[in-house]
Amino acid sequence: MKNLRNILVTAFATALIVLIHSCASNADDYLKFTEGGAISYTGKIDSLKIFSGRDRIKIEGLIISDPKVSQLRVYWNAKKDSVVIPINRTSGIDEVSSVIESLPENIYNFDVKTFDAKGNGSVSQYITAQTYGTRYQASLTDRKIVSSSLSSDLSLTINFASMDLTTGAFATEIVYTDGSNLEHTVTVPVDQTQLVIPNYKIGTQFSQRSLFLPTLTAIDTFYTEFVSKYPQVIDLSYMIKNNTRPFLTSSTDGGRWGILADWTTNAACKNHNGYGGWDGGCCGNPPGTINLESGWGAPNITNGKIYQTVTLEPGTYVFKTDLLAGGSGLNSGWSTSDYVYITATSGTSLADSEGGALETNAATLGFKKIVNTMSPDAAEFTFVVNQTQQVSLGISLTQGQERYGHFLSVRLYKKNN
Repeated sequence: MKNLRNILVTAFATALIVLIHSCASNADDYLKFTEGGAISYTGKIDSLKIFSGRDRIKIEGLIISDPKVSQLRVYWNAKKDSVVIPINRTSGIDEVSSVIESLPENIYNFDVKTFDAKGNGSVSQYITAQTYGTRYQASLTDRKIVSSSLSSDLSLTINFASMDLTTGAFATEIVYTDGSNLEHTVTVPVDQTQLVIPNYKIGTQFSQRSLFLPTLTAIDTFYTEFVSKYPQVIDLSYMIKNNTRPFLTSSTDGGRWGILADWTTNAACKNHNGYGGWDGGCCGNPPGTINLESGWGAPNITNGKIYQTVTLEPGTYVFKTDLLAGGSGLNSGWSTSDYVYITATSGTSLADSEGGALETNAATLGFKKIVNTMSPDAAEFTFVVNQTQQVSLGISLTQGQERYGHFLSVRLYKKNN
């Protein structure tokens, strides 16, 4: 029994000696890595953020607690690439902000560490960011315009289509010239669908491009190329003088009938004792209209013409009149046996209407026959001018007994696309 106790004591002593020797050996190994001292870590960057850009990123953060920090290192591509960002510490909180260039469009995993002057580093922080470049740029399309029209008061109205917001679209820029030859740039937010520009210079184009941010916090804005375009529709009604009711007169008979100011009225239309074409109002009809009435004591009208002559440049045009729709208008007006037209004719007069001759006349650029069964909104036609020339616009008619119909306005538009 005594021998067993001696054996156990000897074994315990031996194990204790081995353990002590092992600990001493491990301590020596630790010193190999710490060069005889404890590991020293610098304070890591706080509030670390990375922002995407065009083939680059921006890194931001705060140095708060460690006064020894002297630089920030950013690694990527498995630490094959890196940049060093110097840090000048003050007694307070220091902001770090730096842009890293030459990062072709891709997704990057960054390893971010601070260091002091002795080369002691912080614990790594890992953050991922994407850069954008030619592929993203190629995917962008300009915002579509639903319509653009220039009114006779020279205000340009542009109506925009909606956009896919997932593309990063946030605005459209419009560059235009005003009536004083001053250039302006207007930024239209993506949620705004209409822009009205006053004092637009007629005959000029406006330019458009759209703006994109691939992420809400991106540091670079992407743009589509500027595209120049004319307003799709230009209201040229101002070229036609005295073009809406109440129409003005150059003279009247002192009563209902008169002659239109600024218009050429031929003798056939002056079928009310030397007056005609202007109606001062009768029988519940509105005053100050264009009305060519035959019957009820007045002669029929054959090849009657009321028109104005303007000079038009090459282009596509729309000539339109607004007709009175009630019983005193189209419902009691011209039938298919009459030849009543709104028309455009090359030269300084209108083609004859009798028997429908106007429809085949080589000088006729366009026409619309007016009958009492048509919608008042249908009184328009489109015509093309191939070279700068004089064009006469107006009403050419041949009609029988008890015919009339009231014109409320006359309008001219140019279509660009």
